[in-house]
Amino acid sequence: MAEQHEALAVFIGDWAAEGTAYGADRSGSPWRSVHSARWHSGGQFVVQDERANGPFDTMSFLGWDQERGTYFSWSIENHGFNREYLVTVDGDVWTLSGESERATITFGDEGRTQTHHWEFRPEGEWTLLCDRVARRVG
Repeated sequence: MAEQHEALAVFIGDWAAEGTAYGADRSGSPWRSVHSARWHSGGQFVVQDERANGPFDTMSFLGWDQERGTYFSWSIENHGFNREYLVTVDGDVWTLSGESERATITFGDEGRTQTHHWEFRPEGEWTLLCDRVARRVG
């Protein structure tokens, strides 16, 4: 478990992101956000708070689920959505798989960037939701 837990440290820090968000109408609009990720008390889980495009606020929790033998992410947002994702990791690529959304987050530049590619399934077929690059602040 120590190895799985330590791998989560790549998310820790303050980040600023820019990219493009797409809605159900497929039109793109600029995406800007800031988020911070910290260890929750006890140091077992990562808590991430994101503020995007005013107002789009998300709180997420990442961790290792020993019973299921997998990473997970739980996410809630200010529009009333809540999601659970199963998470896999392959080198620098973290993949989040949910029922109606999925993403890849690729860490680069020695852990100083996160490239996000999100898709969603509004009508049964996966389609682009947003692409953005987050850069470590400070």
